[in-house]
Amino acid sequence: MALGVALSASKPCLAEDDWLGGDKRAHFLGGVIVGGVFSGSTGAHAPGVLMGCGVGVFGELIEAARYGWFSPRVSAKDFAAECAGGLLGAYIGVRVAPDDRVASANAKKENDSWTSGDKRGHFLGGMVVSGLVANYTDSATAGLLSGCGIGAAGELIDAAKNGWHSKHASAKDFAAACLGRGSGCFRRGPDCARPHRLEPAVLRDVAGGASSRCAATGTGSRRGCLANR
Repeated sequence: MALGVALSASKPCLAEDDWLGGDKRAHFLGGVIVGGVFSGSTGAHAPGVLMGCGVGVFGELIEAARYGWFSPRVSAKDFAAECAGGLLGAYIGVRVAPDDRVASANAKKENDSWTSGDKRGHFLGGMVVSGLVANYTDSATAGLLSGCGIGAAGELIDAAKNGWHSKHASAKDFAAACLGRGSGCFRRGPDCARPHRLEPAVLRDVAGGASSRCAATGTGSRRGCLANR
């Protein structure tokens, strides 16, 4: 549900990003492998979910650092595909793990309610952070990926400090935070909200069309004509 709301916020209107593209299948398969390995080795679902989703979001953040938020290489759908693969991999990993490992993990599991105060805190914090990032960058995708990346990093740091079976290393905390981040992005609007943030290729096409109209009307400045479309 968190990913569905988040993606409705960050859906790009100008770039092709097919859900059935080969890169989505690769991301999904990668998530299945990562999630399966970590859940199988720990006997619990949370490690596979956090690692599968974490690898997905950190990969997109690295692409954004290299190519910019508005590059077609940066995709919330890629993250969603890898995270969905992580969920499936976590389920498979626990199913195939030895019974004694799963029993040990269940014995160490601490109570982690969906309705606890920390979940509301993660949700509200995620909404604020993501909304600010999305507004600053004019990109809902930036807000979503930055917010979910912070959420994943926080849970993985907690896992390193307290162990995978601690309630502080919680896939539910990550989900609540990511849902809040999606809601924050939704308030900002899609990536195409402002003309100066159009994809470069589309902007060139728009500018070219404006140039033709300028020539027809005798306007000397293409920039001025484009600004007055």
